[in-house]
Amino acid sequence: MLAVPAAQSAASEAIATGIADVASSLCPGAVIQAGYADGGRASLAAVLGSIVAARPGGSEAASWDGAALDGGDAAGPDELSPYAAVVVPLAITPDPGRDAWIRQTVAEAGPSVVSTDQLGPHPLLAGALHDRLTETGRVGQRRIAGLSLVKLEVGVLVVAAGGEDARQTAETAAVLLTARLGVPVAAVCLDSKAGLDHGVAALRGAGASHLVMAPYLIGPEAGPGELAGAAAAVGAECAPVIGAHPAIGQLVTMRYGTALLGQQPGGPARAGPLDHAGQRHAGHRSTGSWFDKPAPAAPHGRLTNGPR
Repeated sequence: MLAVPAAQSAASEAIATGIADVASSLCPGAVIQAGYADGGRASLAAVLGSIVAARPGGSEAASWDGAALDGGDAAGPDELSPYAAVVVPLAITPDPGRDAWIRQTVAEAGPSVVSTDQLGPHPLLAGALHDRLTETGRVGQRRIAGLSLVKLEVGVLVVAAGGEDARQTAETAAVLLTARLGVPVAAVCLDSKAGLDHGVAALRGAGASHLVMAPYLIGPEAGPGELAGAAAAVGAECAPVIGAHPAIGQLVTMRYGTALLGQQPGGPARAGPLDHAGQRHAGHRSTGSWFDKPAPAAPHGRLTNGPR
């Protein structure tokens, strides 16, 4: 189950569908669905409710009705499935509001549903940012040992959404991107004008005369026009969002695999994600992904959003 932190729209559906296509190719037999932040029958809560209700025995059932993760024969009806649904946020940085929404929705869905943390940070995301930057024409596609891939007057702003915690997560990608490109890179927060100005000043101080914004976003995390407005405000060119880059589908699959190795529903609570103080949230059922294997099964590789 892909948790889309935005209203259902043509743009958000296109991103979710592209990610589902990659993930389904890596997880044959998995049924991938999407739930959105707005209300209605395609909302996260509604889709999870349908999945749990369709499962034999309801939220407490643990029978497996899908194909094996390794692409082998479908599992028999007596084999056990850990969860009715595994919820993976379509986001790569933390966000207090979004994370609270997912936690509450998953808790209300019952013990057979679990959620994962966001998909980042991960080295794959630096490669995805690099690929999106090449689409601006300012960055080369291939790395050459000892040579910079861009002109030295270019500086890159890695822009995250979700506050200071999100910006700190983006720092990992910024460091890796610096190593890949050989130019100054600064991680900034989209919703902080002071932070954007500070990042621009740092890049200018490092000799950058042409700024390129690299959104550290899958896409749904930011509203329409936010990126364009921020880029225009600081005089930067803006690369496309990461969107349905293959790296996102790979990370979703990794989270899903981690979830399948977790405990059975109804067992002792797993250690939750770390909070800002380094403490774990007790009882948070977080394992690492958001997919599901509900009944009845949908065709492989198809993103289904439930009734509209």
